[in-house]
Parts: sequence; structure tokens; C-alpha cells
Amino acid sequence: MNMLSPFLRPSALDRNFAVFGPDLQAVARAICSRAKEADPMMVRTHMLSVLSSAISPLYTFIPPHWDPMPIGVNSLCIAEVGSSKSPVHNAVAMPLKEFADESLSRYDAAMDEFEAHREQDMFRIDLLKGEIKRRSRKQESISELDLELSELIRNKPKPPKHRPRRVTNTDLESMVRQLHGKNEAIDFITDEGEKFFSCSLVRHPADLIDLIDGQSLEFRREKKKHLRARRPCGTFGLMAQKKAVEPFLPVFRKNEYIEHKLVKLGFFCRLLICIAEPMPYGNGYAAEPGNDTLLRQFHDKLRGKFDEHLQRLESSVTEPTKLLLAPEATGYWNELERLINHWKFGPKSHIADFVSKMLSLTARVSAVLHVWDSDTHYVSLSALQRAWEIVSWHADHYERVFAPEPPPPQQETDVLAVVEHIRDNQTWFTCREVPIEPIGLLLGLSNNRLRAALLRMEQRGWIEFQQDKIGSINCQTLFSSSRNITWR
Repeated sequence: MNMLSPFLRPSALDRNFAVFGPDLQAVARAICSRAKEADPMMVRTHMLSVLSSAISPLYTFIPPHWDPMPIGVNSLCIAEVGSSKSPVHNAVAMPLKEFADESLSRYDAAMDEFEAHREQDMFRIDLLKGEIKRRSRKQESISELDLELSELIRNKPKPPKHRPRRVTNTDLESMVRQLHGKNEAIDFITDEGEKFFSCSLVRHPADLIDLIDGQSLEFRREKKKHLRARRPCGTFGLMAQKKAVEPFLPVFRKNEYIEHKLVKLGFFCRLLICIAEPMPYGNGYAAEPGNDTLLRQFHDKLRGKFDEHLQRLESSVTEPTKLLLAPEATGYWNELERLINHWKFGPKSHIADFVSKMLSLTARVSAVLHVWDSDTHYVSLSALQRAWEIVSWHADHYERVFAPEPPPPQQETDVLAVVEHIRDNQTWFTCREVPIEPIGLLLGLSNNRLRAALLRMEQRGWIEFQQDKIGSINCQTLFSSSRNITWR
């Protein structure tokens, strides 16, 4: 949907992946050709989360007059059974899964090396202490030995840390433990989003929001060292069935919507929501020569980014690279600020929580698109325009899920039920004398509700009560009417 028509938009033959650069477009098409029942927009959304998870610990973005922000793009894809969630996830997130699977063997090897060094240091310390005692008894100089001993004690090697990155089901303490330190990363990227929505973390929305925003996290423990994560990086790329998301959907009661705590506090408005459309006839993408090589190169590039972050942490390099907005994109950014402010208090005020985050989401997506397209540290105007294309498209899906139109009143529902019943069971030739009593019995409507529905239909000119035959109605006008009968 073109929500921002005055702005220039990228032109490409593939409207689903036009927002990507040429290389990523080819990768997305290759994935769609493998998962033929997958909605291309679901592929695009999940790809964005995986792409951002690989680079979010390595970069921060500083838009004009903003503080540095993380560039993680978080998403929720709602897809039913048969929508190829698992094939898409496996094709996109394979490097992350391999990184997580190999993390335990890496940790075990590093732990063995650490234990060996510690044993050597302890043996050396015991020798030095014995030598110091011997020299002290003989009143010999021990200054050199004291210096060496203090050096060994002060420079004890730190134990290695297990960094699997990818998790699906965890609690708050385990999450903060994995993020303990500076610029550590964790990824909730899965095709089984039901596991995340059923874990205890959903009871801590404030901590989840702080994780998305890159704010410090702290977990205090009795008789143990407190856990603290500084500038953590967390990415959510969830794929789930609608049944798993239903507990968080708004409920309409007494003419108003009752929202879940996660929605009220702004967790879901920080995610790009995608409702996957069914593809009974396939998505139209055919396999092309070289797709296997293309995906292998893509996976190698992703894996290189995960490994780079691990190497930087092990080398105590925690400062990310800063990205800035290119000067020619400043005017577009200012116009987006003006437009979003108008939407928030105007036509999109019913989803003001999401609209207020659209500028931040656009900045994150633009940074991700730019990093994968270019080596410069200035986010281009093209990346910003394409990012707005993506975020504005997701605004409609957020509205469909978390701010749907209220259901029609019961009176209008009764009218529509009677209309559908008459149209399904009568024709032009038999609708002149339709008995009323069977309608109420078949629809399960009480006499008062049926009578009220028929009176409304009479007021709108759809039916006429038979004066000579009590208990019958004339529905010919209903069949001859060409207008669409819906509740507005």
C-alpha cells in the first residue's frame, strides 16, 4: 500500500523485494523459490530481522538530533499452518543456528584451556609462596618474587563465557546472564514463536522494551554477584500462528477495547507486524541456476558477521561503529518527522503508539539496508526512502492485529444474518411471500430480536410486511437492490 505517495519510491520489476539491494533481492527470490507456499512479504520481514541480528552489535545509528540508537529490526510474522514458516526460517537463519549449535563446543574448548592455565598459575603461585617463605627465613631479598606474585594474582585470566546468541525459551535471570557485560547480544529468532509467548519473559515487558531500546539491564541476586548488561543488543524475529498471539490481542468489551499489558507498554509497537497471506497457488517464484551458490555465499557472509562480533568481544573491543545520516537525506528525514506528527494526532491517532515509533523503526531499517549495500558510514537517502516504504507498509498490519475495527452491534449482526438467510434460501420467484417464523427458528433468534431486525430492514426499504397475510414478508426489493448491504 502506498501510504506516502508524494515521496519518490524505488522502481523495480519485483515489487516484493524492490526495497532490497540487487544481491539481497536475488537471495530473497531464491528463498521464495524453495518455499513456494511462503508469502514473499513474510520472507522479506524475517530476512530483515536476521540481517539486523548479524550487524546490530557492530553498529549504532545517530539520526539528526537523536541519541545513538541500536539498529536491530524486530518483527513478528503471523502465519497459519502450511505457510512454510520452517522452510523460510531454515533458509534465512541457518548461520545463526549453526553458530548457536557450535557455541557449546567452543565454550568447552575454551574452558579446558582456561582450566589448564589456571592450574599452571596456581602451581606457579604455590612455588612463589614457598620461595618467599624460604628467603624470608634466610632474610634474603623477596622484592622480585613479591612483584611476580602480585602480578600473577592481579592478572588472573577471566573464565570464558558461553555465547550461543540464539535462544527461544528462557527466563529473565538467564537472559541477563547471557547479556552480562558490555555490548553482548541475544537473538529471539525462531519459527516457533509459541515458545517465546509461553515463557516467563512475557511477564517482564519493561525489561524486554529496555532490551530492544539498548538500555542497561540489571538483575540482583542474593549472595551472588549482581548481573548487569550494558548496551545490550537484542533482536526479535518471531514466526507464530495466530493462536499463539491471541492472548495478547485486544478484547472488545462494553464498547471499548481492553488491551494486554504488552500492547499497552509498547512492546508490539516496536515490532514490524506481518500477517502472512495464504498462497494456495504458490508465490510465483521459480528456481534459477546458481541459487544454491547464492544462498551459500549469503550464509557465509552472515556467519562472518556473527564470528566478527564474537572475536571483538573476546578481544575486549566493545565499541560499535557509528553511522550517521547522509547530508542529502536530512530534508527527507525532517519531512518524515512532520508527517508522522500529523498522523499521530490525526488520521492514525488510533494507532498512535505505533506511529510514534515509526521514525525510530525507519532509522533502524535504513541502517540495516545501508550496511548490507555499502561500506560507507553515512546512511543514504535511498536507504531511508526504502526503509519508509517498509515501515509504512507494516503500519496497516499492526492496525489489523492490534487496532481492528470494532465488531458491529448485535442489532446489525441480526440484520445481516436475516439478509444472508433469505438470500441463501429464497429466489426472486419465491421471495414474495416468505414466512417469518422459520427464519427465527433456524437462526436461533428470539421473537423480539427477529422483529427488531425486520423493522430495521423495513425502514431501509429492503422488505415489506404482507398486510393480507400476517406472518409473511415480501423480499423482492432485497433481491433487486444492487447496493452492497454492509454495516458501516
